[in-house]
Amino acid sequence: MRKRLWLALSACLFAQRAMGQTVDGSAALREKAVEENLHYLAVIKGRPDPGMSLADQMSRLHVPGVSIAVIHDKRIDWSKGYGVRRLGGPPVSGSTLFSAASMSKPVTAMAVLRLVQEGKIDLDVDVNTYLKSWKIPVNEYTKNHPVTVRELLSHTSGIGTHGGMIYDPDKGVPSMLEMLDGKPPATTPPVRVESEPGTKYAYANGGYLILELLITELTGKPFAEAMKELVLAPVGMSQSTYEAPLSPAKAATAATAYEENGTTGYAAAHIVEPNAAAGGLWTTATGYAKFVMELQKEYTGESHRVLNQKMAQMMVTAGLGPSESIRWGLGVRVGGTPPHIYFEHGGSAVYQCDMVGYPSGDGVVVLTNGGGGGQLSDQVVRSVAQAYGWLDFQPVEHTVVPVDPSKFGRYVGTYDFIKVTQDGNHLMAEIPLGSKAQELFPESDTQYFLRDAPTRVIFDLNTDGRVTGLEFITTYVHWHREKNP
Repeated sequence: MRKRLWLALSACLFAQRAMGQTVDGSAALREKAVEENLHYLAVIKGRPDPGMSLADQMSRLHVPGVSIAVIHDKRIDWSKGYGVRRLGGPPVSGSTLFSAASMSKPVTAMAVLRLVQEGKIDLDVDVNTYLKSWKIPVNEYTKNHPVTVRELLSHTSGIGTHGGMIYDPDKGVPSMLEMLDGKPPATTPPVRVESEPGTKYAYANGGYLILELLITELTGKPFAEAMKELVLAPVGMSQSTYEAPLSPAKAATAATAYEENGTTGYAAAHIVEPNAAAGGLWTTATGYAKFVMELQKEYTGESHRVLNQKMAQMMVTAGLGPSESIRWGLGVRVGGTPPHIYFEHGGSAVYQCDMVGYPSGDGVVVLTNGGGGGQLSDQVVRSVAQAYGWLDFQPVEHTVVPVDPSKFGRYVGTYDFIKVTQDGNHLMAEIPLGSKAQELFPESDTQYFLRDAPTRVIFDLNTDGRVTGLEFITTYVHWHREKNP
């Protein structure tokens, strides 16, 4: 009986999604629709796609804990914790802290824009004008175009891209200045401008480290304290903090992070991201949802607890990006089609998470503590999109064509950071090298796609039919990679 009821609900859900409508009924019914209707990004034409349960996907992807908050009409429609904070430990609750990873950046951006609004910063002035203890070194790229605050916020400063780095406080954590100059114990290169500012998009954690220094020097306060006063307290994020390392009390309420194998764990007390502006926020799903709702209301002029309407709309105005369809505002990725634009940001640092907000009123926050949580959070966002009738974040239909598996052998090999292998009648790929292999599905003899990522792989053949390389295409980038000898 329960299965028949769910099939009826599922049919209703898909009918309403096609019309861009929210599932009717209670928030509990919408919650159930999300939990039981996860989908891969790619839907294969002609194959049934009944949806997957959140519980099954958590198990398959080795994600011990998840916290979700869904926003509807600029209010929290429902929120819930799933699984456990740590293996064998207590369940995830509404007060469980997760690292927001790079979802820290939009909150930092709001703080910077508040300082702009207060007249303490000009978005389009050389940021070195404001910095005291360290300045961006002048080089061939900056001598005629110094870096501005706007460019730091929008990842168009020309600063080289390098990942954030997690440190164990028991083993030494670098200071901001050591991070900026790449000096031990920092393990990342120095923050330097590597292309002409303002000319192209390049995601840069280092740019947000400069913004962290800017906030601390302008306010005269430690970054965590400044962020509490500028954003967290006004928005009502009482449990959220940029404190590093976490206090024993807060660490005791935080989820333990796990790698993709599901067994290697990192307790929150031993995790510090010294580039706090880029990745140092600890929060709950409902806490971060308060930030999303505040930005929604500021955008429409219903609130101004941090930003006025003009400044909020500037934050969510699309600029440059990695592609025509993927562009960035000031601290957030901006997408959608007017009047239904959205702002979005993900996070990945063992903890995997995502958030989406539509100024028109809907949104979602997904926090996980597993290395497979990136795939899971994407699937949850798609499920929410279906249940709430969003036009974006929907599965994409692909047609699979039959290819003789005997042809797969010619594609096997290593292409820079991609390794292609054959597993029986299936072609597989490690993207990046060393990660869990995923099946490549054929759209033609030479063109393949991944089931759960916006990725295509096209193999290059010479006139003799020999594979010379591949094209790796995602929503974000298009790379050519030669086949290694």
